[in-house]
Amino acid sequence: MATFVVLVAAIFTAILTGGASEDVSSGARSTRVRRQTGELRQEIPAEFTQIYQGSVYNGTEDIYRYTYTQNESSPRAIRVEVKSKGANEDYPLLFVVRQQRGILSWQVPLMIRGIYGYDKVSRTLCPMDHLQVGVKDEKETVYLEVSAASPTALNYRVNATILTDFSLSTGQSRNFLVSPSQPMYYAYKMPSDLDMVVVKVSSPSNLCAVFSLQPIKCPVYDLDRNIEFVGIYQTFMQKAAITVQKSYFPNGEFYVVVVVKATDADCTGEMETIQPANPSDEAFEMRRVKEVNVVVGPSITDSQYVTAVFVGILVFVLFYVVTFMVLFIQWIRQRNAELEGLAPRPEEQAATSAGAPINAQRTEPNYGATGWDRVKSQSVLDSAFTEGLSLNHITILGKKLSKNTSLSSEKEANISPDKPNTDPYTMGEQPVESKPGIPPTDQLNGPPGPPSAPPSRPAQPKSYPKPPMVHTLSDSSMEDDIDMLDDADEDKDIYRTKTFLYVADLARKDHRHLSQKYNLYSWNLLTISVFYALPVIQLVITYQKMLNTTGNEDICYYNFFCAQPAGDLTAFNNVYSNIGYIMLGVLILILVYRRDYTHQKKVDAGDRYAIDYGIPKHFGLFYAIGIALVMEGVMSGCYHVCPNYSNFQFDTSFMYIIGGLGMLKLYQTRHPDINANAYAAYASLAIVIFVAVIGVVFGTPYFWAIFSIVYVLAILALTAQVYYMGRWRLDMGIFHRMYLLIRTDCLQCSKPMYWDRFVLLLVGNIINWSLALFGAVAQPDDFASFMLAIFIINFLLYFVFYIVMKLRSGERILWVTVGLIIITLFCWTLALSFFFKGVTTWEKTPAQSRLDNKACVLMGFYDDHDIWHFTSAISMFCSFLVLLMLDDDLDYTPRDKIPVF
Repeated sequence: MATFVVLVAAIFTAILTGGASEDVSSGARSTRVRRQTGELRQEIPAEFTQIYQGSVYNGTEDIYRYTYTQNESSPRAIRVEVKSKGANEDYPLLFVVRQQRGILSWQVPLMIRGIYGYDKVSRTLCPMDHLQVGVKDEKETVYLEVSAASPTALNYRVNATILTDFSLSTGQSRNFLVSPSQPMYYAYKMPSDLDMVVVKVSSPSNLCAVFSLQPIKCPVYDLDRNIEFVGIYQTFMQKAAITVQKSYFPNGEFYVVVVVKATDADCTGEMETIQPANPSDEAFEMRRVKEVNVVVGPSITDSQYVTAVFVGILVFVLFYVVTFMVLFIQWIRQRNAELEGLAPRPEEQAATSAGAPINAQRTEPNYGATGWDRVKSQSVLDSAFTEGLSLNHITILGKKLSKNTSLSSEKEANISPDKPNTDPYTMGEQPVESKPGIPPTDQLNGPPGPPSAPPSRPAQPKSYPKPPMVHTLSDSSMEDDIDMLDDADEDKDIYRTKTFLYVADLARKDHRHLSQKYNLYSWNLLTISVFYALPVIQLVITYQKMLNTTGNEDICYYNFFCAQPAGDLTAFNNVYSNIGYIMLGVLILILVYRRDYTHQKKVDAGDRYAIDYGIPKHFGLFYAIGIALVMEGVMSGCYHVCPNYSNFQFDTSFMYIIGGLGMLKLYQTRHPDINANAYAAYASLAIVIFVAVIGVVFGTPYFWAIFSIVYVLAILALTAQVYYMGRWRLDMGIFHRMYLLIRTDCLQCSKPMYWDRFVLLLVGNIINWSLALFGAVAQPDDFASFMLAIFIINFLLYFVFYIVMKLRSGERILWVTVGLIIITLFCWTLALSFFFKGVTTWEKTPAQSRLDNKACVLMGFYDDHDIWHFTSAISMFCSFLVLLMLDDDLDYTPRDKIPVF
């Protein structure tokens, strides 16, 4: 009975396999394997390139025996191709390859992710040539076993070939076809003269594939389900590259493995409709066939690597050399002039050109004073009321004098011309030409009241009485202790709402306490930086270790076509190129410290021009800007250790801070009394960074709608704050006051009360409302860059307005500053041209980001983004120098002649 069943099965198998020969590839010999009656297991001596057709069913097995000679000097591999149209998922054909050191098995149809079945499978067997070092001309036998559990016979076709071109050579290009069921890999060994190579793959197709480098060992993981188990790998669509060092793989040998994904979801991020394959549908399999080109090229040599690193730091060392040379030349010239007794006196020349007497004594400072002459208090009051200032009292030297105060109140005010005064910031006499608020008739010609002119003044400044001070430098620098001058608070409504303001009107607070207030910017920023940087460094190191451990290079968005590794860092060049921010940030701190030190020496020496003339010198914000530039280099370097979607804010956070501090410094220049304090400024910037994170993570249409509304409201609030110099409040009466403002200022006036501010705020509102509308409509993917663009645009707007108003007010810009502005514009243009080229983008998937990858453009080491780092660092450095030197032309101009805008 059993013999009869076997005979029937054999006849049935012969019928099913009758047309199998039609499926034989042209140019290859075909042999039909026939099973003897009653034979369940047969071994067939097989030859390479010979196509064998046969059938198996439950209980039967065909074994093909291949023999070949190993050749270590020219490694070869065996590739097996099998196909079966009769097998299905329930009764598949099982193929097992037995080699000397391993077993490889698969089934047909080959199921990918349990859904997609492929009835044609091609696999490359792990070559023994690489594993048996020193063994030559030894025969190797490979067994291919075919079996099935089907109750009916399943036909199949098998073909084995030897790949003689299995090894890749440096610079050699190799083209081949791959699919989910037909992966491909080749072997490569680095020459002895190379320590690092770049393996590049490219394809004209957008099909999603995986590209892997694996060590020379068996088994080789070449299927979609296991290719990520070992080595280094990337997903790609049209191109990808991996830079590998010889030390990463033993003897510099590795396999280059490529396999196509069953779907494109891993590369596009979009889920696809699942369409199970019909094993008989060859068109389905052809849809996932991808043409791939592989080439292994040399990376830069060690000497080129070191040279590129050295040149990168040398560029910024030159900034230090040039800066110190200029400073040294200035010091030598000044020193020689002093030794020869020919030291020029620029203050005398400036004072003469300004109409001030050269022998004028030290001026009465404007910190706490408004230009009132102390000669006669009654004249001061009369002058005040002549100008229409409705005040019930004024403050002189910390004492309140009513309108009926007698002329003898000088004693009550603790003024004694005979008492010496050593405090440079106390109020002594002020030149008559610098009295804001006093009519011209009371200035150069002297007040009309006194019968005699003031006594003659010596050429050198002399001491004056020190008024009673509420606080000293030893007091706490807490924010509540900053504003100590009572008159500055009680009369600020009068001065800040004048139609035309001068710096003297907004520089009435005590200089020392304001300096302490602005120093909080730098100290607070140092604290923020430490607490922010430490967890960031820890996180990016963890990312890098994870990448090195798993080999998953999809974790980080590098420019893989120009990624220069160093140690554990995959893209050292992207990290190292941030050194410009750090070095130039430190140089900014040095220059600011020099200015601060020089100014303080002049103040200690009683130089009236350092105390009472020019823009009030507060360096706290400049120190904060220098620290922010250094931290931008540190944080950008941390971000580029492993740039990705999760840590993008590391690169942009201090950009926001730099932009915000730049605007605050420009505003503080002529508004020293009313600038924001450090706590409010950093709290606002923290909110901005928080909104940026929310916008990237939850950038839905609802978010954009809410953001646009809040953005417009914030602009309106800031407009009111700037227009009214802080003299407004937000309460339930705000709408009534807005109605009165529109009715009086807008409908009944020919022009606004504060015209210059109105023009600035009008243009600013138009631009910012346009940005809000653009965001709500376009909803750009990169919300962080959108926020940064808002900061940059507003800073540029205010800077241009400042320059225009400065020139419109009759002030001049020193030629050195003009040259710096031109250099800055050129550097920013160059920097932005490299920035917008874009070599990566974390808004997309890693495979899509690699479409933007580009080769190195400078010294074979730096890419476009590295040059952006260099040029933007130089641009920021020059920008801050412009801010530092912009008002140097006013150093010998009285503050009551410097307009506020």
